[in-house]
Amino acid sequence: MKKIKITYVDPKTKTQNGLFGEGCYGSACEDECCEYGCDVDLATLKLIYKHKDLIEPLIKAKVENCFSTELKIDDDYIGGSYRETAVRKKDKICAFHLVGKRGCSLFYLWATKKAPKRIVPTICRVYPITWHRGKLFIDRPLRKSCKCKDAVPKGSKVPSLFETQKKEIRAVFDIQEGKKTAAKK
Repeated sequence: MKKIKITYVDPKTKTQNGLFGEGCYGSACEDECCEYGCDVDLATLKLIYKHKDLIEPLIKAKVENCFSTELKIDDDYIGGSYRETAVRKKDKICAFHLVGKRGCSLFYLWATKKAPKRIVPTICRVYPITWHRGKLFIDRPLRKSCKCKDAVPKGSKVPSLFETQKKEIRAVFDIQEGKKTAAKK
């Protein structure tokens, strides 16, 4: 799988407290990051359609109706394109959010049904880190209930956001920070 090229990593990603403990999926946040929906790259889109028979009962909707845009060409995404998810009118949350429960249907399928982790959109896997045109940074402002804003237990050291998200970052980004690029020569 081709990775997204990153030439700059914001230093704040290495100082902001990370998603310690069980991380984002197991946190007691209020799913605030789901209120805008997300961008789904082409590779993830194909997996969503492949597993739609598992997704549709969890979201009580057809996968075909879960997007607000057609495929958009953009090399800032794996596969060179993406679609934006719709936000449900009823509860004002991403169309792939579980109905009547906390959490995402796509994370749920990966965590409990052994669906490939790639079914979870890149932006959701690395959140609250995000990227744009070769830059990796923290999505600001951080939501009030984001796990990385939790109070750190006294005497504990919490790894940075970059450290706690490192596995996902390495899986989807080709970080070339500090390397000379053709544009700099």
